[in-house]
Amino acid sequence: MGGVDRNERLTYAPLVFAGGRWDDAPYVDRGAPGDAPVDVRLVTWNVWFGGHMFDERRDALLDDLQRRRPDVIALQEVTQELLDALLDQPWLRAAYQVSAREVSSYDVVILSRLPIRRIARVALPTVMGRQLVVAELARGPAIATVHLESTREEAGARASQLAIIQPALLERYADVVLVGDMNFTPGDALENQVLDPAFVDVWPALRAWEAGYTVDTEVNTMRLQVRSTPVRKRIDRVFARSPRWRARSIELIGTEPIGIDGTFISDHFGLETVFVAEGPGSGSAARCGDKT
Repeated sequence: MGGVDRNERLTYAPLVFAGGRWDDAPYVDRGAPGDAPVDVRLVTWNVWFGGHMFDERRDALLDDLQRRRPDVIALQEVTQELLDALLDQPWLRAAYQVSAREVSSYDVVILSRLPIRRIARVALPTVMGRQLVVAELARGPAIATVHLESTREEAGARASQLAIIQPALLERYADVVLVGDMNFTPGDALENQVLDPAFVDVWPALRAWEAGYTVDTEVNTMRLQVRSTPVRKRIDRVFARSPRWRARSIELIGTEPIGIDGTFISDHFGLETVFVAEGPGSGSAARCGDKT
């Protein structure tokens, strides 16, 4: 697997649709001290790169995201075919910036209606093509997404990835939210030993009485049909470290079949979280593409 310098990082402009094509967005500076921070509604979702009912699942995903119109969308297991479909949506072109227009194999992507100052990619030790992608919002927290190494046998690799990700985020961002398919549960000892207590696991912080399984074959019978192994686990997570934004709500999404032979949008459920800005000067602000 090999070591990776945790400072190895590529920073670049987000992309915006203008003049009939996706191009680098104009640079925006961080809000001035007197500017109000904004509330952020965030969706994170492993959308499953598998080919099972792909067209139907893709169309249902696009409809769901269009209906929700969250401020920030963080997706994992995005293939080029899915990304092309996303970037072709008129509603998305009119209002969102995006972290990339090309992916290799399957990857993580961030889309935002809130102006992004810059996108950063942090290299990770991986045999599965994993990387961390960060969107630094101009008037919101930094949003970071990752898909940690998969399979039970890769617990050590996930711990190594977390040991790079957490310091890299804490050193650079006072306010940051880390989301994605972490591939470990609250009961997996090795990965949890390296979790930095500066990051709050939002689900138990707000809904400790509920298991919050994001992979659940008792509900998502499609996953059971495709993979044939019963499983219930909470591996898709939202971690927050921020003195200025507080998680107000979190809920599972995509928990109902889309009406075609018990098909669900993904073999994972997504998470929608609302972060509210607190402190002097907090309030709402225009999203990209909104009229003011």
